[in-house]
Amino acid sequence: MISAETRESSGWLPRLWALMLLVLIGGTFPLWRGEPSALVVPMVRLPASMPHVVLWLPTLAIVLSCLAIVIGTRFDRQGWWIVAVSLCLSFVLNQHRLQPWAYQSAIYATVFATRNPYAARRLLIPIAASIYLYSGLGKLDYQFAHTVGQDFLAAIWIPGLGSLTDRLDRSTLAAIALLLPACEALFGIGLLIPQTRRVAGCFIILMHISLIAILGPWNLGHSLGVLFWNMLLILQAYFLFLRPIEQPTEPEPPRSVAFWVPNVLVVIAMIMPIGERFGIWDHWPSWALYAPHNSRVEVMVHQSATEKLAADLRPFLRDSDGDGWNRVDLGSWSLAKQRVPIYPQMRFQLAVADQLASQCERESAIRAVLRGVSDRRRGNRKEQILFGHAEIKAALRRFWLAHAT
Repeated sequence: MISAETRESSGWLPRLWALMLLVLIGGTFPLWRGEPSALVVPMVRLPASMPHVVLWLPTLAIVLSCLAIVIGTRFDRQGWWIVAVSLCLSFVLNQHRLQPWAYQSAIYATVFATRNPYAARRLLIPIAASIYLYSGLGKLDYQFAHTVGQDFLAAIWIPGLGSLTDRLDRSTLAAIALLLPACEALFGIGLLIPQTRRVAGCFIILMHISLIAILGPWNLGHSLGVLFWNMLLILQAYFLFLRPIEQPTEPEPPRSVAFWVPNVLVVIAMIMPIGERFGIWDHWPSWALYAPHNSRVEVMVHQSATEKLAADLRPFLRDSDGDGWNRVDLGSWSLAKQRVPIYPQMRFQLAVADQLASQCERESAIRAVLRGVSDRRRGNRKEQILFGHAEIKAALRRFWLAHAT
């Protein structure tokens, strides 16, 4: 017999999700403010005369809708639709906003808008489980074992033993590092099986607590968005996987075309990550989290053109070998200016390089090295060097969701 308290708690996940979405946007607010920057890359070509206010109007709609949902009104379903549509519009205006938690929230918003809490759980459990499954499988490769995985192990201090990195050789550490994503993938499978769901949910909560300990400012110092999202996923694990399955406490809305939207989105979100390593689906929407195998671009600007670049970028130029070519630290620049990691996609970073090339004015003052997805077993990548703005623009035209300036 399900208690009245359990039934009443069934509606807490949507409200907590709205609250944490506000916290996440607050922690990464420069990204959502819409300030003009080379780090703003729309998915489509925007009119040059488009008012700047358009870039932050979706953010305002999300914030107001989430506030209304947290307070609790008769219009929660409509509020979630506004959140879903506004997030999608935000992604189109700037694909840097396609953070994993924002993408997840856009899908969840359609579920909250069309399902009662009982029916919502039946849709959310498989997609939540797929996040851990894809995230774990995506890190079972050479790059994670020898880079990020080693960083994670170095951040772990075991009482009586200290750090494993001080006691073991790198090949042994690489093998141990692969146990982390392997366990994550197994937890994801466990979430899909009713008989093991609660146990897997407990391990998921412990995993996120461990990640917060590893990634926090006292350790590896990751961004606030990463930490807040891990907190949100702890709440999700408790409400989706640990609490008893509640019986419906409110009727579902009449079935219309909109009713089937979350079904379609959930199927897409669960199937398309299969194509991530083939370039069919982006890395973050494929849940390639803390996964260093992603495609990327290294940008270099000649010393003679650095004064032409934006002032907030210049502290992130590095000439390590004294040859006059400065490497642009896109990752650190993004964290400092937008409070989020750089979007881990060649398309996006190449579009940023294109905008920087426009600032340089001199055609030959910029270079870019395109690095593809790393090989799972050997870690090597295909590379292509682009000399000058013209070659960068030509390479950018190969992508659908980015445009040359």
